[in-house]
Amino acid sequence: MQLATLQGLDRQVREKTDLRGRLEKEIVTLDSQLLQQREAATAARSEKDTTEARRRDLEARLEDEESKMKDRRMRLNRVRNEKELQALRHEIEVGKEQNQLLEEELLRVMEAAEASGAASAESERLLSELQVTVTTQVTEYRQRISELDQAVQQHRDARTRMVDGLDRALLRKYEQIFERRGGTAVVEVRNGICLGCHMNLPPQFYNELQRLRDVRLCPNCHRILFWRGERLESTEPER
Repeated sequence: MQLATLQGLDRQVREKTDLRGRLEKEIVTLDSQLLQQREAATAARSEKDTTEARRRDLEARLEDEESKMKDRRMRLNRVRNEKELQALRHEIEVGKEQNQLLEEELLRVMEAAEASGAASAESERLLSELQVTVTTQVTEYRQRISELDQAVQQHRDARTRMVDGLDRALLRKYEQIFERRGGTAVVEVRNGICLGCHMNLPPQFYNELQRLRDVRLCPNCHRILFWRGERLESTEPER
């Protein structure tokens, strides 16, 4: 039956179109994963740079304070005024406390810099690996999509040629059932059983279907029926 052949083409178009849609979604997902990893690598790199800048700033401040401390100690030996001497000693003590705080902060920042550097390196490694994986997979998916597009176009061209000779009302009926029934509009009848719903057909209805060969709908599932008169019917219905 021509409608059964048409249904085979339409199923191929639907399956390939659905697969194409899934591949497109996979590409979007892969691109999103790559974008997220790229943003994570950028954030990790920024954190590393900020921490390194803070470390360099503390080192410079500590070096400057140590230079000032050295100058104060040299001045200590030259001061003869008691008041100035006391003020200088106080300045030295304050400088020591400040240097100690700077050293403690520098130690914390150096530890943070080491951690942020390791995190940035790991993030960059993951990004590099993901870029290779995504590029490979997306290339494969794009190639597959191109092949599917070509196959779908061939099926549609064949469909166009096939429906030219079909009754328009029958074609519309077939297309309506195809959409409502999830891609199964035409089913075979075997041993008096509709293989769409697996229900027995009325005997008179079945006899007329074999004899007249006109278009009939299953009384139960309302699909279009066809009977292969040229083949021997098996004793068991197809499951």
